[in-house]
Amino acid sequence: MTATITFRGIEFDVDYDFKPAEPMVMYYSDGSGHPGCPAEVEQINEITHKGTDFTEFLEEHEDEIAQIIYEQEHI
Repeated sequence: MTATITFRGIEFDVDYDFKPAEPMVMYYSDGSGHPGCPAEVEQINEITHKGTDFTEFLEEHEDEIAQIIYEQEHI
């Protein structure tokens, strides 16, 4: 997936992998269940600005960037 975000006043295009939420299942027919899990930006693949790759430069901010993407695109 791709998103355009603003991070620290600069627009970046971000290519990322997204994992949708899995609903909770109280009981399967065999008695087991699944607690479910929330949706999340699983991995950021590339961060660019005007065609220039900033992925390595912004690596330490990936969690913050993932949160921006999640809030902007999936809420």
